[in-house]
Amino acid sequence: MRLLNHESLSQSSISLAGPAPAKANMNAEMPRATALPPMRFAIIVPVYNHGGTVGDVVRAIAGKFVDARLIVVNDGSTDQTGQTLVNTAHELQEHCPTAAARLHIITLPRNRGKGAALLAGFRAAAAADCTHALTTDADGQHLIADMMRVMQVSRLFPQDLIIGDRQMDDHAVPASSKKGRDLSRFWLWLQTGQDVPDSQCGLRVYPLASTLQLGSHWFKRFDFESETLARHAWAGMAIRSTPITCLYFSPTERITHFRPFRDTVRGVRLNVLLVIRRLLPIPCPKCRPKPTGSTDTGVSSPAYLAWHNRHVWKSLIRGLFTANLKDSRLPTAVGVGLLIGFFPAYGLQTLLAVYVARRLHLNVAVTVLASQISIPPLTPFCILLSVEAGSWLLHGHGLSLASLDWRHVSALQMLRTFLAPMIVGGIACGLVAGTVGLFVTRNIMARVKAARSAAAN
Repeated sequence: MRLLNHESLSQSSISLAGPAPAKANMNAEMPRATALPPMRFAIIVPVYNHGGTVGDVVRAIAGKFVDARLIVVNDGSTDQTGQTLVNTAHELQEHCPTAAARLHIITLPRNRGKGAALLAGFRAAAAADCTHALTTDADGQHLIADMMRVMQVSRLFPQDLIIGDRQMDDHAVPASSKKGRDLSRFWLWLQTGQDVPDSQCGLRVYPLASTLQLGSHWFKRFDFESETLARHAWAGMAIRSTPITCLYFSPTERITHFRPFRDTVRGVRLNVLLVIRRLLPIPCPKCRPKPTGSTDTGVSSPAYLAWHNRHVWKSLIRGLFTANLKDSRLPTAVGVGLLIGFFPAYGLQTLLAVYVARRLHLNVAVTVLASQISIPPLTPFCILLSVEAGSWLLHGHGLSLASLDWRHVSALQMLRTFLAPMIVGGIACGLVAGTVGLFVTRNIMARVKAARSAAAN
């Protein structure tokens, strides 16, 4: 039996990546004293083919959380999950009727994905007058102590989304899992400007009133959890992290439904669509409620309105040059700037670079500087390179000016010969130049960092 308590750490099949610190990372910010409604929690457990573990998970949660409603969503399981849940409910009814009264089992007729299961649980929790929903996995990956810790942070910040930050420093955690977490962290920062250390963790607390106001999501499977973080941030909500224990099961005991190729493609598709949505000048609806009794309007005056204060201007200009220069942010600014430099919007590339940099939280100065690759006297060479590349991509051969009869050339022929190849070739050259610039800048930064580290030692 795999229990969700600290005794399970003694099992040889589980590795512990260090104890989670007791103090949560709450961004050094204390909540404002406001009149808020009482918090009522629901614990939602989506399950798909975890019949061997879900019974232990349900019993452990029901025994420890005596005031929370427990909602288990059976997402069309095809193994013994359904029967296990029935047996567990009967067992609780026999030995602990109060816990059985708090248990609610939802069975979906077919597998619809984790996102659909979570949404079904959210709606059931809201119908039961719950204000917050704690989500956890059915495989026993999260400890009861960590659930209590995340719930406690939510009590301090009831209007924010709280997510666990798994401490993955243990050697038993695969490098691929760490890289995947870092990559997801970068994408979410690019899309929202919020730095979430572990955006893939399933141990979360959602404020239901705000979450259910977000509207429909594009995707309803594993990618739902990444999409909903971006939508919460766009809606004006803060995403706070608190350290939790990382349990990593051995390959023989671990149950996963992750399909490497298909789910990786889905993740790339999701992140690209979220970035495109972020670039569109369409405001997102705000769903963060105003606390009862609060006099804060939530609107601060822009700094540039203090035009007479030279210190304000100095701070703004300094921010253009110093913000977002660490880790992968500087290489991304270089890559995006080079892409914009080849983009066939000559005369508007600087404005476009400023807009994109601001929307994607990139360093404005670096992005604009990289986009100047197409300024005179380099403009003719960039145009010629774009047209030549586009001609190869569209027609399978290079540009042939000698074959044109310039006396009888038509507008359609000019479009086919120059404009269409310039647009296609400009985008292609920009993608190539941006990718090369990104990796070259990363390599240079890694070498500089290694040199400084060696000098310090």
